[in-house]
Amino acid sequence: MKTSLKGLSLAVAAALPFISFSSVAMFNGADARGGAMGGTGVASAQYLTASFYNPAMATNYTKGDDFGMILPMVAAGVHDSDELYDKIDEFQKVNDRLSNNPSLETLEEWKQALLALNNGEVEVDARVGASVALPNRYASANLFLSAQVASMAKANIVESDLVTPDPDNLASSVQGLAGGTVDMGITLAREFALPFQGHRLSIGVSPKFQKVMALNYLAKVSQFDDNDFDLDDRNEENTFNVDVGLAYKPANTVTFALAAKNLLEQELDTNVSQGTKATFLVEPKYTAGMAYDNGWFLLAADLDLNKQRYFTGADYETQFARVGVELDAWSWVQLRAGYSHSMTDYSEDVVTAGLGLTPFGLFGLELAGQYGEDEHYGVAAQLAFMF
Repeated sequence: MKTSLKGLSLAVAAALPFISFSSVAMFNGADARGGAMGGTGVASAQYLTASFYNPAMATNYTKGDDFGMILPMVAAGVHDSDELYDKIDEFQKVNDRLSNNPSLETLEEWKQALLALNNGEVEVDARVGASVALPNRYASANLFLSAQVASMAKANIVESDLVTPDPDNLASSVQGLAGGTVDMGITLAREFALPFQGHRLSIGVSPKFQKVMALNYLAKVSQFDDNDFDLDDRNEENTFNVDVGLAYKPANTVTFALAAKNLLEQELDTNVSQGTKATFLVEPKYTAGMAYDNGWFLLAADLDLNKQRYFTGADYETQFARVGVELDAWSWVQLRAGYSHSMTDYSEDVVTAGLGLTPFGLFGLELAGQYGEDEHYGVAAQLAFMF
């Protein structure tokens, strides 16, 4: 069961990037490079990935950059601190044994297996992205696609099942939720010289078409099957949204930045399953960042200025402080590391690392890995082409 739901999430993200769901931040960062540096990017993103972090960073290019493309970026993450799916599988096996051959020993095993599920949670996350960039001094432009998929499942154990066990008529349940956005748009940014010597300000905006989707699946613990978590049951709507950003450079090596994503709040009710539904939220996200970059050494830090909720009534919200470093060896090899600190109790701190290979400055392969306590893992990779 565990494997199939992860596989579903990855398959949807890879094969159906235009009908995907949004992330609940199991993979920290919007691309492989930023993900390797703790999820930073608001003040350190390159022009190719500006649309994913801060539209103003589309002006972060060098004189030799005339055209660039990322195709594709893929990432996946999972947080399964309770090993929920394994425990559901084990309970269903014990439940079948109790129905077919009841005994005091099996009943006690059944109660323990049911108790082990109480408030268990798992989150699975995957995403894809692509961009085409045309940097220039008049108005740097990026065409971008960002699609994400995430699913959350939580068990709810009812005390009456333990008081009067009835394996054929359980009240305890497992609910699966998925919800999200697909963004397709254009980023436009321009840099302005300020009246102070060497000071520059970049302003960027990303108007985008946004598809919002939501899905709900509720079943008794004895009947829960992630294969029934059917994407065809989803609700969806098409809408419009916008991201904006600023980047201020008091010197060539220093950047201070601020980004606001999804300025237009969206809500979408899920389908009804077993008489229940939820509401998926797309709320504005505000992030501040700073970076120091002298060409071979980059230090970046990002701070989420507000918490992110995902479903009304779901006890889950995220907010992070991030830091990352990059060492660049002659623009051929980049070594990266970072740390992401969770400012809420609903996610774990994560350490990150990654590698970039950019031979001749024409081709780039980026790899990233993330690890946190309680079975929190993430990986990402992307290909870039620069001309």
